Amino acid sequence: MRALEVATLFALRRALRNGSVWIEHSLSFRGRERLFISDERWRADARRHYARLQLPAKASEFLAPLLERVRAGVDAVAAATCAGTLRVDDDLHLAPLADDDENPEVTKLRARLDQRIGEVQLPEVILAVDAEVRFSWIMLGREPRSGQELLMAYAGILAHGTSLTAAECARMIPQLSATSIRQAMRWAGDERRLALACQAVLEFMQRHAIAATWGRADLASSDMMSLETSRRVWQARQDPRRQTASIGVYSHVRDRWAIFHAQPIVLNERQAGAAIEGVVRQERVEISQLAVDTHGYTDFAMALSRLLGFDLCPRLRELRQRHLFVPRGMTVPEEIAAVCEASVDPALIEAHWDNLVHLAASVMSGHASAVTALARFGSAARGDPIYDAGVQLGKLLRTAFLSDYFVNAGFRRELRRVLNRGEAVNALKRAIYTGRVAPTQARRFDEMQAVADALSLLANIVMVWNTAQMQAVLDRWANRRQIVPPELTGWIAPTRLEGINLRGVFRFPLERYAGQILPSQTTRKASAGG
Repeated sequence: MRALEVATLFALRRALRNGSVWIEHSLSFRGRERLFISDERWRADARRHYARLQLPAKASEFLAPLLERVRAGVDAVAAATCAGTLRVDDDLHLAPLADDDENPEVTKLRARLDQRIGEVQLPEVILAVDAEVRFSWIMLGREPRSGQELLMAYAGILAHGTSLTAAECARMIPQLSATSIRQAMRWAGDERRLALACQAVLEFMQRHAIAATWGRADLASSDMMSLETSRRVWQARQDPRRQTASIGVYSHVRDRWAIFHAQPIVLNERQAGAAIEGVVRQERVEISQLAVDTHGYTDFAMALSRLLGFDLCPRLRELRQRHLFVPRGMTVPEEIAAVCEASVDPALIEAHWDNLVHLAASVMSGHASAVTALARFGSAARGDPIYDAGVQLGKLLRTAFLSDYFVNAGFRRELRRVLNRGEAVNALKRAIYTGRVAPTQARRFDEMQAVADALSLLANIVMVWNTAQMQAVLDRWANRRQIVPPELTGWIAPTRLEGINLRGVFRFPLERYAGQILPSQTTRKASAGG
């Protein structure tokens, strides 16, 4: 009976995930018809959704250029195998990319910049960035009425974005009490203020000329970092690396640095839905390619992301995931026959094309989240015709991507670079958030969202301060006709922490920046003094 009970629970779990069983009042496990835009609305607005997604009404028009890319890509892989660039036995083996040896000129430039930027306290960094961006105004919805209120805005960010409790923050900021900081935390985590402030800081960073030397504007990466917490937190799962109860924070980082989206996730689950959600739910950054690791990819996710207007570019760990798939009946070159399968059925994609676009439109419009859609159309949905059609389309897209990845070393380096930037940003966030997430900060999803957004905001503040300081030094050098080539500045990361003190008693020199952050008060004081 115990075995029957376990088997029943596993069967129920699978049924909830594939939608054959649903809970009427649940958002995550609702019925299939509630996941999609209603049939009535879809019949009325389908043409508008096709236009918004820039997709043709007929699947054949979408598949024709894709199939041509697949054929050309397979031929290019076969040619590379004949040339000895790739090795094929039972699997396809890539020669590892050579490590990028650091240019001595880059090392010298980094040292010169560090020397001129010098050391600073975190309060000075926060005030300097706020003077340019006024993210405190975004947090409050208006200009701060006093220096005390401004400090409360900063304390709310610090309490959410570090492992410090309200009492510990009060000891670091003597002007505030623990009670006032708790109040600041409550309204700081409300109505997505933190996310809007983070976006404003990112936009200011991208306006600096040095940012254009860092990479492409339409390329990004996404990755997860785990934050340790208590086992009593209901979302906590065992981190397989650290063997501690943890919660994941999934962040999207531009090729030109800075975080443009962050969200809490549950560890040990596929991250493809979170990867897609982060691109779709923000509207200010146009992304055409998103680099992810193996956990951020599935074949169905590759199909959904392409229908939503961008490509997932996975760094695949397992060799068996690197196999190429082509349409049935297509001739496979003999050189790569061991890693190429002619099993894709384009007719299945054409038969369910409207359903696939219907799902993509439901995600794009916000009717359903990508996380929910990918959970519903995961491996538990095998045998569902929409899932099978999406997997077929995803296999074609994966083949087109892998063909470029295998034969184009420059493309591989580009993806490796942007993924490494995501890792560097995670290292910066770990330096800021050194402790554990308190159970009181992880009781609800929106509380963990506040932690993710505040941590992203603090990381972006550090990066934008470094960017502004580097740009100021470069501008001074340019005025003296000492021009630094962009090939060198492109290798200087804004994640520098050596000269920034993140700990200790915080003294905010408000008087130095009051004219920019508190202009009304400064004007009143000047009038009273006159």
